[in-house]
Amino acid sequence: MANSSSTRALRPGVYAPLPTFFDDKQEIDYESYKKHLLNLATKGMVPVCAGSLGEAVHLSFDERTALIRFIRNTLDEAGLQSTPIVAGVGGSSTRETIQLSHAAAKAGADAGMVILPAYYAVSLNADQEQVMQYYIDICEESPIPLLLYNFPVNAGGQDISSEVISTIIRQAPNLCGVKLTCGGSIGKLLRLNAAISEDPTISSNRKFPFLLLDGLIADLTPWMQCGGHGTVSGIPNFAPVASMRLWALLNIPSPTERELQEAKEIQALLSRADVAAVPGGIRAMKYALNKIHGYGAAPRKPLLPLGQSEGENFLEVIEEMLRLERKLMEK
Repeated sequence: MANSSSTRALRPGVYAPLPTFFDDKQEIDYESYKKHLLNLATKGMVPVCAGSLGEAVHLSFDERTALIRFIRNTLDEAGLQSTPIVAGVGGSSTRETIQLSHAAAKAGADAGMVILPAYYAVSLNADQEQVMQYYIDICEESPIPLLLYNFPVNAGGQDISSEVISTIIRQAPNLCGVKLTCGGSIGKLLRLNAAISEDPTISSNRKFPFLLLDGLIADLTPWMQCGGHGTVSGIPNFAPVASMRLWALLNIPSPTERELQEAKEIQALLSRADVAAVPGGIRAMKYALNKIHGYGAAPRKPLLPLGQSEGENFLEVIEEMLRLERKLMEK
């Protein structure tokens, strides 16, 4: 079980899933990574490394742990000692995930995020008892709290129901939250919130508040209105100032009409960008960040850089959001 006294608490907020940048030899480009990490963390975001957008499946065991150590050292040197780190620790088996969680803890991660293994998705999906036991087992053995990451697109189509998630929550006190990047996420949020409210032991068994996080900033306004606690979205990589401004506006207890309108306008721009970004995935993200900041555009092979035509089309779609970002940065 986790020694939670030694970990930084995860709190409601904006969590940024960081891409892993590579140089021309396909090695990790730590210089670009540092610039991007600090650009987001200094604005109040929590870094999430080695996740779907971080190309975790393209990183070796040693690279994943080295990346966590690098992030912790970079944050500490920048005076951000209180900023927690969430690391993707999902493996292809229960054994590997537990090993990754131990390595991540030693490297400086404060929590792990775990997506279901995808290779035997059909077999796992045939019996949900396996899914529940997977999360119960890894939570029991992990030295850091874990978040359940439900992302069917990257998990072989496996979509964990709110009923199964509720069962896992009750049986795994080291589960500190969920990230839902799936269809019907608002409905799942409502059902999970109800389950947590009906069972006081869910909160009393945990040192940190249980987090219900959205996987798409496109839904952040309704997500917060329905009792959610924040987002883990790729869009803040492009527009950190706008994303944090929306977060601030949504947390004003009694917003004015002007603040409500501003939140509505920012949400609309971020939503349009999010809808455009999802199909392009990491390739579109890296193309845009290369044009905006000069970071490496290439993912690790077998993925190839996004073509110029597709990339320029994506930039055109998110240009309105980028103009807003520049405007907010000037204030």
